[in-house]
Amino acid sequence: MNISQLLIPFFAAVLVSLSLTPLVRKLALIWGAIAKPGGRHIHVRTTPKLGGLAIIGSFFTVVVYILITNPSQLHFVDMAILGLDANLFGVLAGALILVALGVVDDKYDLPPRVKLLFQMIATLTVVLFGVKIWWVSHPFGGPDILLGNWTYLIVPLWLLAMINVMNWFDGLDGLTSGLSIIASLAIAFLALEPFVDQPATALLAIILAGATLGFLPFNWNPASIFLGDTGSMFLGYMVGIFAIISGAKLATAALVLGIPIFDAVWVVLRRLLTGQPLMQGDRKHLHHRFLDAGFHPRTATLMLYSIAALFGLIALNTGTEGKVVALGWLVAGLVILGMLLVIKAKQNH
Repeated sequence: MNISQLLIPFFAAVLVSLSLTPLVRKLALIWGAIAKPGGRHIHVRTTPKLGGLAIIGSFFTVVVYILITNPSQLHFVDMAILGLDANLFGVLAGALILVALGVVDDKYDLPPRVKLLFQMIATLTVVLFGVKIWWVSHPFGGPDILLGNWTYLIVPLWLLAMINVMNWFDGLDGLTSGLSIIASLAIAFLALEPFVDQPATALLAIILAGATLGFLPFNWNPASIFLGDTGSMFLGYMVGIFAIISGAKLATAALVLGIPIFDAVWVVLRRLLTGQPLMQGDRKHLHHRFLDAGFHPRTATLMLYSIAALFGLIALNTGTEGKVVALGWLVAGLVILGMLLVIKAKQNH
């Protein structure tokens, strides 16, 4: 499979998502799944949520079409469940659990513990159906590190982290959507490399990128619809899955999504040190720092896109050691950037 063969499913996903988003917006308004302005939110008007349903609907539509017309394109393992590749069955089953959770949460604002419980069920479902990491590349060029039974702990933790990292970072119009597109494209191109050779992963990633791109015009500032937890959790989950099934390319995903990962780690540490509840939202994320420093939301979003795209290119052109070094530079750069934004914000006030 080459890039040209991925263009049809990519643009099909774009068109389906473009068509579904206005319908999902109407559904969210009718059902009352809306985000009201105020508190830590920066939007100034009532906005429907559930936007993730358009992405998910597009993704599943294209995937199901391929499964009907050419199922060999989505082959991962030789074992099948109900006629479907076992790994893909687990991935889609876990995704549907998260979709149900997200839809209910976007309407009723579930307690954090309930959300975490169902997130755990979704991630354990994936492992149950064979999605595992048996080894990872040594970060400094040594022999591959065999994980053995640790995979049963590492895979759920990795997916839980990605689900919540993307969920927490969904604070500016178009931010999580755009970062997910960049990450999906980076993993798709990497999966096509001869030394990886995972065309099925590339196909899934390119479909997700297309589905999200079709949604982005509606989610761009000023957004007419939000991803909601339905969308942000699904995107984090799928990117986390891609990193696993593309040959344990966790370093690539960590590099491309280094910004939201760094932001999440920083937020957790700060809340632990200050005694603030971990799941209690606030306006101290990195993207909020940009706004406090006087940047327009669109400018802040484009700057964060640019950083992610730059490190995505680095991930595509370096080995494991290079990615580790680049990740170090990214962390150092984000620390400096955060300090400069705080200083700028204080000057503005």
